[in-house]
Amino acid sequence: MSLCAAHHALADKFLFRGSYPQVPVSEALLALMEFAFSEDEARIMAALSLTPLPARVIARRADMPVGLVRPVLKSLADRLFIARMKVGRVSLYNFLLLIPGIFELQMLRSKNPGADIAWFTRFAELFSRAYDDFVAWGEPKTRGKDMRFGRIIPVEKSLESVSGIMPLATDRFSEFVDRSKSFCLANVCACRQEKTLLGEGCGRGMEVCGGMGLLADFAVAKGLARRVDRQEFMEAKQRAAELGLVNMVDNLYDPLQVCSCCTCCCAGLRVIKQYNIPTLIARSHFLPEIDESLCIGCGKCAKVCPMEALSLSPDKKMQIDHTKCFGCGLCVLKCEKQKAISLVERDGHKGPAPDVATYFSQRMREMQEKDHGLFTGLGLDAARLLINKAGLGISGPSQRDLTRFFED
Repeated sequence: MSLCAAHHALADKFLFRGSYPQVPVSEALLALMEFAFSEDEARIMAALSLTPLPARVIARRADMPVGLVRPVLKSLADRLFIARMKVGRVSLYNFLLLIPGIFELQMLRSKNPGADIAWFTRFAELFSRAYDDFVAWGEPKTRGKDMRFGRIIPVEKSLESVSGIMPLATDRFSEFVDRSKSFCLANVCACRQEKTLLGEGCGRGMEVCGGMGLLADFAVAKGLARRVDRQEFMEAKQRAAELGLVNMVDNLYDPLQVCSCCTCCCAGLRVIKQYNIPTLIARSHFLPEIDESLCIGCGKCAKVCPMEALSLSPDKKMQIDHTKCFGCGLCVLKCEKQKAISLVERDGHKGPAPDVATYFSQRMREMQEKDHGLFTGLGLDAARLLINKAGLGISGPSQRDLTRFFED
């Protein structure tokens, strides 16, 4: 396989260089394109859109015979490099982001019986290099931006310590679990699996990440997860808390992806910790407060803090750096005996987006530093139809909340 114009075009597409031409294409990303995709595959993927399209339209966009394009699309979809759905008898295909999307799906696939571990290890190596290159370039450009790609949910039991304000429905893990009817636990944590393949895994909680609703149904159907009931799902999250893992979900009112993260392996949290950019995710509604009259200075809370936001002063008093803390509540659990730590409301807390369209609109406006919405060229009815066909659910987005998401 050789590097060609199609690989360059696909790399550009993954980086959205049509909208962000200043983003550099690293050698590692090009190496990943060459390793993972043939020339025909790269050419066809570069012709895809975030809008689900039939094979004949994709073939026309790629300037290739539809008879050649159809089997390639099927193969890519079977290997979870692109998304496929059916409307009536017609198969529609659409582009997937590299992260979140293709990376996680490939790491989950690597645990399937008969998986070619050497191939997935090489994929993990090249992805890791490309990701680090991108982060090194993008880190200074994210400072001062309120990105909020994901959202931290406090450990459920820690909310018992909250006083003065009632936790919202979006603060309690159990409440949005109650709003869902479908649950799964992934066969492996994608991020910890990547690090395991690279010989750098921490070994904590490989079966505690999962999904709800549409995502759960998809993961189970693809053999990437097993279906569980509400009780087992909640027990997994409790087990994750005991392992010192952090609840991170989609920044949506009703999240689909429910991760249990560590700062050593998680692609997002380790960057946040390494570069101290807490605004990449939405911190929880709460932050910890220490009652010095009850604190005995044992330091257990500092040891469990994933962000190293707690420290013991020379006079044996616990201190909290609230610029680092994202309010996971693990310290409250660790101080359950002394009850010296409680959660209080965080000033300026911003709630999650009500739907997928609003979420992407908010992220794009922040990244481009422009106050425009998404989907304006598409029209409300068409946008609502496409999102509902994808099963993501959207109720009455405003005109400002609809434009370029479905455009190339």
